[in-house]
Amino acid sequence: MASFQYSGVRDGKACSGTIEAPDRRQAITLLAGQSVQLQEIEEKADGGGGAGSALSLRLGGAKKIKPRDITILTRQLATLLEAGFPLARALEFVSRQESTGPMSEMVADLSASIQQGQDFSQALSEYPKYFGNIFLSMVRAGETGGILDAMLVRLAEMREADEALADRFKSAMTYPAMMMGAMVIALGVMFAYVVPQFATMFEDMGRALPGPTQILLNVGDFAATWWPAVVAGVVVAGAGFKAWVKTESGAFQWDRTRLEMPVLGNFMAQFAIARLARTAGTLLESGVNLIDAFASAGDVSGNRYISHIMQRALADVRHGKPLAESLADAPVIPSLLREMIALGEESGQVGPMMKRVAEVYDRQTRETVSGITSIIEPFMVLFMGGVVGMVVIALLLPIFEMSTGGV
Repeated sequence: MASFQYSGVRDGKACSGTIEAPDRRQAITLLAGQSVQLQEIEEKADGGGGAGSALSLRLGGAKKIKPRDITILTRQLATLLEAGFPLARALEFVSRQESTGPMSEMVADLSASIQQGQDFSQALSEYPKYFGNIFLSMVRAGETGGILDAMLVRLAEMREADEALADRFKSAMTYPAMMMGAMVIALGVMFAYVVPQFATMFEDMGRALPGPTQILLNVGDFAATWWPAVVAGVVVAGAGFKAWVKTESGAFQWDRTRLEMPVLGNFMAQFAIARLARTAGTLLESGVNLIDAFASAGDVSGNRYISHIMQRALADVRHGKPLAESLADAPVIPSLLREMIALGEESGQVGPMMKRVAEVYDRQTRETVSGITSIIEPFMVLFMGGVVGMVVIALLLPIFEMSTGGV
């Protein structure tokens, strides 16, 4: 086993380290599985570094295990198994990383369990927080069919696609949130420092103030007097809302309301349908039956209202009704999904059809994010400019009236 030193870029950041592999080609394959864009790789003359350096992208350095860490682990194991490494050896490579932390400890524990004769799915089941039912079902199916490497590849692809989808959603929401925060700060500064100075000046003038100016000063007085109560009210309302959406009925109603929002509702529906279709397609291609596949897919869609619709449709399927027909009158479910399910049921290819649906909605989410961004950016700029402009006009209006009155 040779050791190779490498340097490259991953997720836009420079990375370097040592990796152990039978040859240079295998080393490059392993690094590609870690999403490393290689810039340089060379064999170490002393062969040092140990087997644990084989996956030198540090999984265990974080204080807690993140979903992204599980995805990286899945991709790494899939790459190692495809390269011909036994599962126990692949886990040993990961567990011998130089870093320490919960991730490395978990992988070491998984490695020990495999060496003691446990099935991989059984070892993973000891960590239900990180490996859900879908993950375990696919690993179990891979073990039974002798295609664990292929199942891990599918899991990695599914998780990577879901994470990319979630990143697009976050990017669409980040800019408006930042702009709103900036506007709140700007207005806070104006009401805390600028408006009081103008209020003092207007009192010294002893003149009747225009309506807009008087309203602005009243708002400023209210904010100065009652801001602790306002802040407390916002905090209490936020805590109450958070507690409500954690309840079954609250989460259901909120998820339904989100789908009915203008513009964003359509995007959230695309996001949920893409996840549902991709998960169902992956499970069906892995040998899971249709009812269990769509039940699990509904649960991980990220929207309880859509999950409820799917569960209600599956109840009809259990009584012999085709799934496409059961979804015929279902709200929110797009016609494309129903038609592709119908074609899949006719041809016995529901899994591949769902993969195509996921691709369609992945593309639509990218286009929607681009469209939302192009619309929201100028809108937010105009909105902020309008609000600040109205405040400035209200403050300057008495001065304008004095100057015109004095002419």
